[in-house]
Amino acid sequence: MGAAEDNIHAHDRAPAPPTDVVEDLFDKISRSSPKWVQSLYGSGHKTIVEKVRRALKREEGGRLVDIPSSPCEKSDVVSGLQKVIELVLEKSIGGGETRKVVDSHRMELRHWDGRRTSSPALAIQATGPSFQRQYTEYATPGSTVGYTNVATVFEVMCDSETDDNEPYEEGYFEVESMAVYAKEIFRQQPNRRFIRVMLVTETRFRIVQFDREGALFSPLVNYHGEDLNTFIRAIICLCSMNEDELGLDTSVKWKISEGRKVSGTVTTFDKKSNTTRTYTLQSVHPTFARPDIHGRGTVCWAAKGPDGGADVLIKDAWLWEDSDEQLKEEYYYLEKAKGVTGVMQMVEYEDRKGQPFGETNSFRPPAADNSATAQYYNRVFRRIVLVKYGADIGGFKSQLEFICALRDAIQAHMTLFRGRRILHRDISSGNILLGLPGASVGYRGILIDLDHAIEIPEGAQSGYVWGISPGTRVSQPYYSLMGSENRRYRPIHDYLDDLEAFFYVMYILMHQIVGVGKAQDVPFLVEWQSDDAEASAAAKRRLVDSPELNLDDVPQFWSEACKEVLVDFHKFAGAMLRTKESFVGDMTKPWDVQLMRTLHGDLETHYARILGAFDKAIKALTPEPTVPSRNPLLKPAIRPNKRIRDRSDEEEEEEQVKRLCYE
Repeated sequence: MGAAEDNIHAHDRAPAPPTDVVEDLFDKISRSSPKWVQSLYGSGHKTIVEKVRRALKREEGGRLVDIPSSPCEKSDVVSGLQKVIELVLEKSIGGGETRKVVDSHRMELRHWDGRRTSSPALAIQATGPSFQRQYTEYATPGSTVGYTNVATVFEVMCDSETDDNEPYEEGYFEVESMAVYAKEIFRQQPNRRFIRVMLVTETRFRIVQFDREGALFSPLVNYHGEDLNTFIRAIICLCSMNEDELGLDTSVKWKISEGRKVSGTVTTFDKKSNTTRTYTLQSVHPTFARPDIHGRGTVCWAAKGPDGGADVLIKDAWLWEDSDEQLKEEYYYLEKAKGVTGVMQMVEYEDRKGQPFGETNSFRPPAADNSATAQYYNRVFRRIVLVKYGADIGGFKSQLEFICALRDAIQAHMTLFRGRRILHRDISSGNILLGLPGASVGYRGILIDLDHAIEIPEGAQSGYVWGISPGTRVSQPYYSLMGSENRRYRPIHDYLDDLEAFFYVMYILMHQIVGVGKAQDVPFLVEWQSDDAEASAAAKRRLVDSPELNLDDVPQFWSEACKEVLVDFHKFAGAMLRTKESFVGDMTKPWDVQLMRTLHGDLETHYARILGAFDKAIKALTPEPTVPSRNPLLKPAIRPNKRIRDRSDEEEEEEQVKRLCYE
């Protein structure tokens, strides 16, 4: 290795990627075939390519003069590559008004959380409906570029640092290093479908694509010879004015004023009716965006319906095309749950399977070699529009609101299972929302998120299965956690498991919340949310098996009425768990399924016992109506409430249902 390469290695080698990025892409990095880059950019832009070729300075043999063959520093390659890209932009879009190449290798592009920075060699600064300049608190001093307004980034390395002869060492490290940039682009450009970036050395380049199924990288391609046209086309497309081509979802649009997003819309398309609807965003930022590259990439938007309609929540996600036949997608269960009191209602659903950019198969080629990678699954973009409700249950404003919300969510769970045969299976505090202000009985708490629901036919509600049950670890029930290979005959997840999870939700919140809007850390959660499933199970088992519930650690904020519900719920959860154990034993051998069926035959009694405890507390917490004192000599004036006078209770409830249900 020469002195020049020594210098590059000493000062410019990329640091090891953060652990969270490595874990995110674990087993999800593939190498493409050699033909991918050529096929990706085809043979288009012939006129522009020819103009660029004529304008580029080349030595005899075709080598580009601007990029040194023996660079002394990384910046030598960076500056040469910048000149090439500037020339491509000049010939393709007439200059740097909407796309501008920026030397960013000495900058610090701030991450969304403000705690990290990263420095790609070059960034393509972009303007348009999906881009905005950085907010001051996240911007690098004196910089005009950040992850909110880059079309793509380029990284520069030395030839000696990368080699396709060891693709699963060098190539993987490069992908993980560049994933730091991709992850932040996904986070700060929430309508991104995919991201393509380029790695360039003094002689070669490769394309890396990041999408919701992981990452794919091309072999190194020599751009000084016959592949120069491919190199030029790649730069043209990576800097494209076409936001679809860049990997952006143009059904989400923003209005830009002085470089910032000030308002936005989301447009849906219903294939069945061939109609579109446009919703107005209530904020230019999503209410939720999953930060990982690999996965569903869930993004949620708060919006208003067309023509100033009701508030809605729009949920975008990339879901696997081929899933278990029994585990249907959320929209299926939401459709079946239409009209069920206390369950989130769906307004409409959009499936982009078969559409351009609607599934990863449409913009991702097969890997050249899957021997060292996880199996690839096609992901399809789905959008669900839902009725908007209140905050999650932890945001209650009074103990009465808390008890009412939890009570109605449990009743909704019962109605959903008993009437529609749908079992939720993911009970957590984040999946129970407060109802809208003034909500009537049944709507004061809303059960949401049917991603892990399952449909259980009549007569199949009990039995034994082996496998992994879903759920949120901190509130996951005992038998869902006890699923190792040594317990092949674990009982199937049933409604009693979900009721147990409701108890854990209540227990946690009544230990965390010390006053309205005030919370404290609780030590038992360390074990409850342990990565070791059986450690979590053991901790919960100790709680439910205790003869008496210890209330010493329940904050003084909580009333006796709430504590009584918690005590009753504890007794119920413990009794059900021990009854199940008497049937299934240690789950290492078959057991009598009829015993579980008999237990499930008391479903009505089980729910009635829990709901009755909540109703008792609600009565105790509800203040007595005050009757103003009147002169007994005067005949009381009859002043009927206008709302009651004009409508019966049934009409009032019907209106509430209409407002919440799918129209």
